Amino acid sequence: MAERTSQIVRIGLLQGAKIKIKEVKNDGLHEYITIANRGTVTQPMSGWVLASLRGQAFYPFSDDLMLEPGMVVKIQSGQLEPKATQADRGALKNLLWTIGQVWNNHSDTAILFDANGLEIDRLSYPHERAMGSSANRRKILINGDGGFEIVNDPLLRSKKATRK
Repeated sequence: MAERTSQIVRIGLLQGAKIKIKEVKNDGLHEYITIANRGTVTQPMSGWVLASLRGQAFYPFSDDLMLEPGMVVKIQSGQLEPKATQADRGALKNLLWTIGQVWNNHSDTAILFDANGLEIDRLSYPHERAMGSSANRRKILINGDGGFEIVNDPLLRSKKATRK
């Protein structure tokens, strides 16, 4: 009998999963971002990447993370110990990105890419126009020899066109 081995499955957004960036919090030395699954299907996060558009910093999710319906993950960065709040209880998973600062103090855009490098969601602060019009174009994540790189989507799809 042949030996069975497991294989990591890296897939894009599943039908029925609704993965959204809920919040980017940049509070001095304590930073975090929350991502939620508002859908009805568990989404494997293997191969998915969270990125800071301005800082070109990248957080690849672990291969074993499964974002279940209603689940929220908090990805923390910064030098201060995170403070647990009442809102952190329940269906929340805390992940540590780095003890370094990731998010720009004045403005930045968090972008979530699926395992295919396609933009799934983004959240800008203090508002979408903070970084100029070129930052509003859909992005693609490329994983090359030199690491991750964010580029403009060459198909020029708008968010409205992809919602049809």
